[in-house]
Amino acid sequence: MKLHIKSAGAALAAAALVLAGCGGADDDAAKDGAAGSADKSTESSSEKESTSAREASDGGITITDVEGRTVTFDSLPERIILGEGRGVFATAILDKDDPLDKVVAMGSDLKSGAPGYYENLVEAYPRAGEVPEIGNIAKGDVTVENLVSYQPDALVITADHYSAAKTTGMLDKIDAAGIKYIVTDFRQHPMTNTTVSVTALGELLGKEDAATSFNKEWNSVVDRVKERVAETDSRPSTFLWRAAGLKDCCATFGKANLGEMITVAGGDNLADHIIDTESGDITAEKLIDEQPEIIIATGGTWSKQNDKPQAVPHADLGYGVSEETSRDTLRGLLETPGLSELDAPGDGRFYGVWHQFYDSPFNYIALEQFAKWIHPDKFEDVDPAADWDDANSKYLPFPADGTFFIGIN
Repeated sequence: MKLHIKSAGAALAAAALVLAGCGGADDDAAKDGAAGSADKSTESSSEKESTSAREASDGGITITDVEGRTVTFDSLPERIILGEGRGVFATAILDKDDPLDKVVAMGSDLKSGAPGYYENLVEAYPRAGEVPEIGNIAKGDVTVENLVSYQPDALVITADHYSAAKTTGMLDKIDAAGIKYIVTDFRQHPMTNTTVSVTALGELLGKEDAATSFNKEWNSVVDRVKERVAETDSRPSTFLWRAAGLKDCCATFGKANLGEMITVAGGDNLADHIIDTESGDITAEKLIDEQPEIIIATGGTWSKQNDKPQAVPHADLGYGVSEETSRDTLRGLLETPGLSELDAPGDGRFYGVWHQFYDSPFNYIALEQFAKWIHPDKFEDVDPAADWDDANSKYLPFPADGTFFIGIN
């Protein structure tokens, strides 16, 4: 990315017999060839960062995922299930011309969670609209029997899926069915797991060079942000309002996800002082009492009622959304009872960001924008919107037509 600086699977019948003995099983915030179970071992975080696919003695590949598990495949997988549909955010980076190559099924979240992206993807790549959906693993509506029916050589699940499936016992059934899986994470801890996840997917898909190239760019932007933030002792109080307007005020992230990114961008994440979980809620009264200097709301294209006054009950951002609509709906959030008493909007420090950066390897673009909003004097020469345009042009089969960052003024 040009940075803008101004100046195989085993037989279905056999797997089905295994499942008969196991029984059936089995969102934004809720959350696997069937031959032989995956080999597992634990490695340090530094080893996870540096490990690449190693050729096994029989000509196969071994991949290390974000959980430190090593998974060996006899050959490069040809039939892959994306447990989360939004996994295409990453596979498109690795193969812009055929982002769902080898994908035989995927999670049901893409269409509902990122409808603007989905519509653009289907228009540019019609097969995306034909890939079967399996449901949502984290919500418990996916059965191992259904996974087996696609005869996958590999299943890609998220860290959220991994935790949920471990709790419900679904992982035991996946192992018993002989489905090999790798775990990725762009949501829980993006600052440490993004490049590990892209590397693992690059190895799984035989796109290691593309993964290496992307990770180099990701690290370049993140390192620049860290270096500039380190030059100042200022840490403005910042509130991240998650999916603003979709529920009662106000959902947020603590030391995870976009909350983690607020900290790296040089802000003092308000939620870190109030909640002790990765995500939670802060009341309007508490928000008014704390008076954060900066408020960043996430929004998406979750409604088609764009012709109504204050168009939608959330900040409307994403593909196909005009700047005027995004700004109007951002301002509309201030109609939430009590929020008119906040100082940040009047100071011009109330912003909106496309929600889907929270679960995407493109999170580095949001990090860059957060840093510019929090420390404008340190990032005057940085243009995140232009960098996002470049990223779309380089990595996606459609342009960044829409609004992804907005300020109240």
